[in-house]
Amino acid sequence: MSTKRNSNCFACGKDNPIGLHLKVDSREGMAKVEFTPTSPYEGYSGYIHGGIISTLLDEVMVWAAKSLGIKAVTAELSVRFKKPVLIDEPIIIDGKITDIRKKLLYGEAFIYSEENKVLATATGKLVGME
Repeated sequence: MSTKRNSNCFACGKDNPIGLHLKVDSREGMAKVEFTPTSPYEGYSGYIHGGIISTLLDEVMVWAAKSLGIKAVTAELSVRFKKPVLIDEPIIIDGKITDIRKKLLYGEAFIYSEENKVLATATGKLVGME
């Protein structure tokens, strides 16, 4: 499986016409994204689809692993939806690697409103690919 950066990635690819185009800041086992979701990513009118929320949380954990020089894929993702994530409202997504055991990495991620309210959380297990 190739892990070369893919400009067509749905989450971070700059060339994907329907993608999220996330700009991820990652270093030292942590990753952060500032993002304003728009209407193409709606579930119910005015609210971001849960699958998109899960994608955002997953992406920052993978980038956190990548910042440690580890190419990883998600093996398990557990998401808790705390409050609605609204269309056209800026959010902050933070993720970090909390533990590494051989090829298994453990991570956590959070979505916050601009008012610092927790909107969603996730824990994940990632598997190192090399």
